[in-house]
This record gives sequence, structure tokens and C-alpha cells, in this order.
Amino acid sequence: MSYGLGRHQDRGRRRRQTLVAAAKWVLIIFIFVGIGYQAHQAGTLLAQADFRRASAELAQTQRRVAELDAERQRLRLERDEARAAQAQLQQRYDANVPTGGLAETLGLVRERLAGGLASERVQQAIRDAEETRRCAGSVVSRRFRIGVGTRAGEDDGTSFAEGLIAVTALSPTASDLARQTAVTFSGLGSGGPVTVTGLPASHVYVLNNRELRLAITESPVRGFAVASLTTCGG
Repeated sequence: MSYGLGRHQDRGRRRRQTLVAAAKWVLIIFIFVGIGYQAHQAGTLLAQADFRRASAELAQTQRRVAELDAERQRLRLERDEARAAQAQLQQRYDANVPTGGLAETLGLVRERLAGGLASERVQQAIRDAEETRRCAGSVVSRRFRIGVGTRAGEDDGTSFAEGLIAVTALSPTASDLARQTAVTFSGLGSGGPVTVTGLPASHVYVLNNRELRLAITESPVRGFAVASLTTCGG
């Protein structure tokens, strides 16, 4: 009886040990499962946080891109408006600010007005102005003496149209007159006095919208020159 009881007690003890060992392993398994679950939950929460942060950053980036695009559109519109305004200003400038010959003409008008010339006189001159025509009529010639030295005398030149057109000739020496003679054209319509060195020489006078050509050549008579004026007569 005592032997059977001992065996029965041994089996009970081994069963309890087995149960304890199994409980330990189950507990360990549950612990690891719990740790894994907590890690999974933590990873899930972290992933969700990362996703929300990434979504917020993406939304912010999209808003920034939209703002930049709107700013670019605004700047492009301002640029186009500025270009249009500049083109209009350029057109107004080109229309109102004279250039070339007109600018030079207005400059002369301003000079004459600043010099005391009446504006009515300038206006009358403009109204009377026409296209100039080159005269091709008969030629009037006159011989005159070429002055020698540094100053021309009264006889070292000649005139036409009752003194309206005048010319003088002066040479520093009596030798090589053709090369050294300085011819000075003056008088009404000369735009001068204008001096040309060397013979032959010529100049165009403008009188009453007519161009008269005055040519100076060396005379066959030594020390003299010939002045030839093309007139407007028949």
C-alpha cells in the first residue's frame, strides 16, 4: 500500500511540475506575444504619425506650390503690363519728340527765337519755304584780282546781285596760286562766310528757294581769278 501511494504521489508531483513548466512556457509565449503586439501597435502608431506628418508636409508643399504659381502668374501679368506701358511710352515719345532733320530744324528755330527774332518772322519764313530748284540759266562772269598777303583788299574780290553775293580770294604768296588761294564766299544765302582753299572752287547760294552756283577759276591773266555765277534767267 505504501509503495502504491508513493508512486501515486510521484506521478502527481511530476504532473504538477509538467503543468508548472507548461504554464511557464505559456506565460513566456504570452509575454513575447504581448511584446510583439505592443511593438506592432507602436510601429503602427509611429507609421500613422509619420503618414500624418508626411500628409501635412505634402499639403503644405502643395499650398506653397500653388502660392508660387499664383505669384508667377502675377509677375507675368505685371511684366506684360509693363511691356505694354513701355511700348505706349515709346510710341508717344517717337510721336512727340523730334529726331533727325526735324530736331535740327527746331533747334535752329529755338536759337533764332532765343536771339530775339520774332516768332511771326520765323512762321512767315516757314510758310514761304519751298523745295529749292537749281538755276540753269545764263552764266555771268567777272574777273577780279587775287590778293596776296594776310588780308584781302577791296579789289581782291567781286560781287553779284547788287552786293547780295560776294566772293574774295587771298593767297599767302604770289607763287602756286591754284593751290594756295583761299576763296571766301559770303553774302545773302551763302550760309557763311565759307572759305575753300584751292582753285577751282565753288559754292551754292540759296535765294528765294533758288540755288545759284558760283564757281571760281584761275584766270589766264596771272594774279587774277574768274567768278562765274549761274543765274535763273532764260
